[in-house]
Amino acid sequence: MKFVLAGAGLRCEHLNERVKRAILEAEEVWVDTYTSPFPGGLLNCVKGVREDALEADRSVLEGPFRFSKSVTLVVPGDPMAATAHSALLLEARRRGYSVQIISNVSALQAARSKSGLSQYRFGKVVTLMYPKEGISFTESVYNVIKDNDSMNLHTIVLLETGYGRDMTVPEAARLLCEYEELCDRRAIAMARLCWDDETIKVAKLRELAESDLGGPPHLLVFPSPKLHPIEEEFIEAVLK
Repeated sequence: MKFVLAGAGLRCEHLNERVKRAILEAEEVWVDTYTSPFPGGLLNCVKGVREDALEADRSVLEGPFRFSKSVTLVVPGDPMAATAHSALLLEARRRGYSVQIISNVSALQAARSKSGLSQYRFGKVVTLMYPKEGISFTESVYNVIKDNDSMNLHTIVLLETGYGRDMTVPEAARLLCEYEELCDRRAIAMARLCWDDETIKVAKLRELAESDLGGPPHLLVFPSPKLHPIEEEFIEAVLK
């Protein structure tokens, strides 16, 4: 039996021929509707190729392994961007499935490209989570930004999604503004990358805390402390 993990990219038009073929050839097709928003809904997109596609919600992705046939699991973005997908692939391999990964464009790739910043100067990526039971996760994000700063590297901050509540840039900015030096820092806010209503805004974090960028998914990019002149010009001339 075969387990195919297929990336759908960031919009229906990114559903390439390899993915469509994997959808048509599988005995069963599941669609990840949990890990990230998708324009028009990823399930609707896949049903345009195969009507009997099934919804893979959180219980499917993080619960007991429930597949018993050759299956294609279609996921938003690139298939290996979420830990839940990696865990499923490993479990399928343990159960004797042959496995295949079909890559596609991810939000990380799109953010690096559309920021205009040097692809070679991005540091560690970090995710900002909502506070839980009184515990804040801003310190770990702050530490990653400062570590990357020390090497003059850019930082991408992903925002929590997939638990019935998707963090927005204004929410993230308000959380991170507990650090005054971050609050006065310029950042690139990105919303719905590659969607028709994609929004990119450059401003100080305190200004982004009061902005309206529309619906998720959102992310933040903190440019490094010292930019190449071309990077600086791109931000000022293209993004602003």
